Amino acid sequence: MEQEIVSLNRPLLKSRGLSTHHIEIFEMILMGKSTKEINQTMGYSQRSHAGVDHSRKVMYKLLALEGLCRKDYVKQVTFPRQYYFWWKNVLHKHMELLMKIAIKPEYYTSSAF
Repeated sequence: MEQEIVSLNRPLLKSRGLSTHHIEIFEMILMGKSTKEINQTMGYSQRSHAGVDHSRKVMYKLLALEGLCRKDYVKQVTFPRQYYFWWKNVLHKHMELLMKIAIKPEYYTSSAF
């Protein structure tokens, strides 16, 4: 029963590809919002890692677009708020391409379960 209640409150993405939802969460991180605030805004539970995982997808895509190796930029991915200015520049540089690549997010509805 508790599992059912939790799943009704959070947005479950149908697609696994990069979506505008992921980019929106990453932008919230760059605006200085805490993980707790992002989870509350997006409808995830307080301790959910979904927002963080979604933002990492964008960071990895940006690293690939820059031609940078993931293992050399672990600190930037782990602590994006500390590298705010760096990420902001990379995001703005590739925003147009990201928006072309990103798909419109589709969510499972509660009736789909």
